Amino acid sequence: MKGLMKYARGPGNLEVREVPEPEVGTGQVKIAVKAAGICGTDLHMYKDEYPTRPPVILGHECAGTIVEVGPDVDGLRVGDAVTALPTIIVCGECRYCLEGQLSLCERRLSFGSGVHGAFTNYLVVPAWAVRTLPPNVDCYSGALSEPLSCCVKAVSMLTRVMAGDIVIVTGPGPIGLLTAQLAKAEGAYVILTGTSIDTERLALGGRWVDQTVNVEQDDITPLVKDLTDGDGADIVFECSGAAAATRSAIDLLRKEGTLTQIGLHGKPFELDFFKAELKELTIRTSFAGSIQSWDRVMTLLRQRKIDLAPLISDVLPITEWKTAFDRLERKEGVKILLEPVE
Repeated sequence: MKGLMKYARGPGNLEVREVPEPEVGTGQVKIAVKAAGICGTDLHMYKDEYPTRPPVILGHECAGTIVEVGPDVDGLRVGDAVTALPTIIVCGECRYCLEGQLSLCERRLSFGSGVHGAFTNYLVVPAWAVRTLPPNVDCYSGALSEPLSCCVKAVSMLTRVMAGDIVIVTGPGPIGLLTAQLAKAEGAYVILTGTSIDTERLALGGRWVDQTVNVEQDDITPLVKDLTDGDGADIVFECSGAAAATRSAIDLLRKEGTLTQIGLHGKPFELDFFKAELKELTIRTSFAGSIQSWDRVMTLLRQRKIDLAPLISDVLPITEWKTAFDRLERKEGVKILLEPVE
């Protein structure tokens, strides 16, 4: 089978290669991948800005159907449409594993960076990591379960969003659009921001939020001041990973407001932390999903609370990965999925 492989550390070093088909072991299932989403983290790995263990097949946002079930697996059957948590190798004993925060385990390895991932035909994962898709969710939308789980953890579990809060979401990429939907579902008044390059993404986001703002064309500060009697926003979810957006968030927040950083910056940047100190801001970061957020995602999807399909702009074969990566670097489209090839 063919897989999109990071074959060595360093910028680039990514190509489609022939790889052996994986075998199923005890407690594992084999998934025929239908589609896998390109994440911003994949772009970071392409640039060597995120750790990998080459040679390794990338891809950690996926869905497909079970084609083989190993010994000692209950509740999963061949033909089930499923997705999977990417963090599949953990110690299982540390405080973070016991709390369901698998991404914080010191020994963690995820498929798509530490072990072979989903930009290929078949994926083998532990049965405990598998989640069955609700009947109303197809495998293309189901591939977005992983980014949604990251947003659920950040919005609904780590940050206290209350009805009536003024919430700003910076960056209208997939993470920003899902975060905005979740904040709106929590009852917030949501403002989605971006730049001129995000025009189409802002237009898409307009179907879920109260206002969109192109910060290169309009000054958001007077808008926020007017909505909050001069105080500032209650919460900013920074989803772009841009240093300028994180800096701006501190200015836009009210005293005792909350900044939750979801987007990964990929490299160090300067920040005037003194401003945050004087405002007594709560600043927290959120990385990946958790066992609890994954279970909540399945509930939200069954309840049809979140729209995933509108975020899918293209589906391409893995052999056209470079075209897809280049388009996302130019912020063309929103979520591009890759399909396996024979």
